[in-house]
Amino acid sequence: MEAGRRRTDRGRDVYDEQLVRAFVEARLNGVASPGATAATHEVHEALGLQLAVLDRLVAAGERLAGWKVGLTSGPRRDVMGKGFRPFGYLLESRTLGSGDVLGHDRIRSCYLEPELCLVLGAPLRGDHLDPAAARSAVRAVAPAFELNERRLSAQADDPTTIADGLGNWGIVVGPEAPVRSALTGTTVELRHEDALVATRTPGDAMDDPFLSLSRLCALLHRYGRGLEAGQRVITGSFCNQSVQGPGTWRAVFSNIGDVTVRFA
Repeated sequence: MEAGRRRTDRGRDVYDEQLVRAFVEARLNGVASPGATAATHEVHEALGLQLAVLDRLVAAGERLAGWKVGLTSGPRRDVMGKGFRPFGYLLESRTLGSGDVLGHDRIRSCYLEPELCLVLGAPLRGDHLDPAAARSAVRAVAPAFELNERRLSAQADDPTTIADGLGNWGIVVGPEAPVRSALTGTTVELRHEDALVATRTPGDAMDDPFLSLSRLCALLHRYGRGLEAGQRVITGSFCNQSVQGPGTWRAVFSNIGDVTVRFA
């Protein structure tokens, strides 16, 4: 059986201790050791390994803040298979509020992405939810940054990238706004030190966020999991920018609000 995985007599997957520890240490320390490799070609096994890493972090005192839905916008959609949208987990200890200050040296090879953040007002579970059902559980939408970290080598394969949580370090979340339709028509202006860096309106180049939410529920359902009230789900990258040093980044989301983070 691949990925250092074995099946218990109750049908649960248990992963090799050294393999899980390697990905835990990568997440905590910001760099992956040579042992951090999924050792599988199967993306669903890699997602199971990712969840084993999450469970280890939670057992050590971390709290799950929510999830990211990957590969939902731009040219990388379908890069791991048509319609396949892998998830990653978000940690409460790395969930920041708009205007927070973060030491630049805390994140190795940092890059940020303005993303829509859906805030759950009710639990959401199941593998046959349509976008309307998913939307009914959303309490609010918020402007957000995803903060990513290049922990893996450039040669890392897709399953290893999945096991590593899709490179997520954390998120920055702005004030909540009412839920509305046509979120893919949102325009984002990204600014660095008040200079305009990019303006993006993704339209059809982005999956509908409520479709992404229903897909996330279906994928989590495979592992006996779902979403809880209060959790946040980020989905839909507007652009990707490398953070090279100290400075302030601000993203303004039309009809939603803005979010700011300062690197010191």
